[in-house]
Amino acid sequence: MQIIIWTILIFIAMVFLVSMGTLRLVTTVKGKKAVSAIIGFLEAALSITVVTKIIQNASNTVMVLSYAAGFALGLYLGMVISEKISKDIFSTNIISKYNADIELVLRENGFGVTCYNGSGREGELKILNIISKKEHLIKLKQLAGSIDQKAFIISHTLSESKGGFGNLKNNNILLLNNHRSD
Repeated sequence: MQIIIWTILIFIAMVFLVSMGTLRLVTTVKGKKAVSAIIGFLEAALSITVVTKIIQNASNTVMVLSYAAGFALGLYLGMVISEKISKDIFSTNIISKYNADIELVLRENGFGVTCYNGSGREGELKILNIISKKEHLIKLKQLAGSIDQKAFIISHTLSESKGGFGNLKNNNILLLNNHRSD
């Protein structure tokens, strides 16, 4: 009976540990030192107990499988938690020969687009800048890539933003600039 209880406890502990590890990583990246340290402390304390019990019962296949299953579920839940708490806003730049077509398609799909003049190795070009929520990056890149598979697309997170023309529109796509500057 004691092995069954420990097997269940190990599974629960691993789900918690790996989920918290993902959360710790997110808080570390966001610069939340105190929160990261507290989560790390709890993680380390619980890890010692779990790992010690697994080592003592390494020949118990059910306990080892419980550890592995808890790890896998914890990883999945950690990613779900990370997506829920991470409300990052991204700035995406697109450089393409077909920028007018991409600009039109992005605007038709609710994205705010700001255009800049630039010059590259092959002459004058436009650089498109789009500010959007993280959850819309895939759609943004697919739309641009469907017009120009060779488009140079780069995205990075914005830690803060202020001002702009928009609020939330079209399924929460953030529109900061919905005008064209030539």
